[in-house]
Amino acid sequence: LLFYSVDEEGALLFAVKPANPGASGAAGFAAFRLPVKGADLKAQVETFRQTLIGDRLNAESLRAQGQRLYAELVRPAESFLERSERLLIVPDGPLHTLPFAALVRQDHRYLVEWKPLRFAVSVTALAELQKRRRPGEGQEGRGLVAFGDPLIAKTASAYPPLPQSRAEVEGIARLFPGARLFLGREATEENARSLGPDARWLHFAVHGVLNAKLPTHSGLALSPPPAGSEEPGNGLLQAWEIMEDLRLDADLVTLSACDTALGTEVGGEGLLGLTRAFQYAGARSVLATLWGISDRSTAPWMSRFYRELRDGKSKDEAVRAAQVEQIRSPDGPYPFYWAAFQLYGDWR
Repeated sequence: LLFYSVDEEGALLFAVKPANPGASGAAGFAAFRLPVKGADLKAQVETFRQTLIGDRLNAESLRAQGQRLYAELVRPAESFLERSERLLIVPDGPLHTLPFAALVRQDHRYLVEWKPLRFAVSVTALAELQKRRRPGEGQEGRGLVAFGDPLIAKTASAYPPLPQSRAEVEGIARLFPGARLFLGREATEENARSLGPDARWLHFAVHGVLNAKLPTHSGLALSPPPAGSEEPGNGLLQAWEIMEDLRLDADLVTLSACDTALGTEVGGEGLLGLTRAFQYAGARSVLATLWGISDRSTAPWMSRFYRELRDGKSKDEAVRAAQVEQIRSPDGPYPFYWAAFQLYGDWR
């Protein structure tokens, strides 16, 4: 566990490892004062994100910035982490928007190439999620449910259609016989609201609508009700509606949409937004995004991720495998295409 605390004057890292006689030995705890001021760290993260998104093919600058951030944020605890199998990161302040996977170690490999990563919006939220773990048995009849290629609602009319999201959903569904798909006119808010505990994996390939001032009004743009219909909803499934109306029992909710990992920080309790909303509604893990993702690269990335999940990898290992495969592709030097995806919650 890497737990960060950031304020204007400085930054602290608290590292905890469990006892594991077969690997890392005794349990341990360590605290590190990081070599960066909080205000400087905020500027560095913003610059890294601006380069990564706006100047995404500038591989040399991205690597240099990634190396500096790794040296400041992870290297102080590196020897403590050496024998850990995986990392759980609880960010703070500007680190909530930092793609840790794209930080660069001194051996020139990305952090995600070293170990699988997962995140928690807060320690309190993580403890609640882990209480909900299901035994491995009893999964019969619980499969993939996916939404994609919605008709764009008036509330989200500035967003273009998403025909590639249909191909994304159909490609994933081929890996899971019996998957239930809601595409086009069927990808409605009402169908999302009616979901119950039979969805083990729930996938949304839609537009994300971020409301930074009112994070509970952030939402997923789905198909509006037909004209003249008495069906409730306006086509925008908002975070407050997810918390109020959905009752899930999902191992994983994937938000294959723009900015779904973002929100507004609540002091001491991490970000409030779509990720937290789905966890509140019953998802043990949420795979969400740190920026506006690309249709061209997202569909094959998601197919790789779900293939690894189907073949038995844990969720954090499946994310890592999909990212490493893309790192070794022609897009590899450009983290924009693979580092947006972060897993929040339980890794099992």
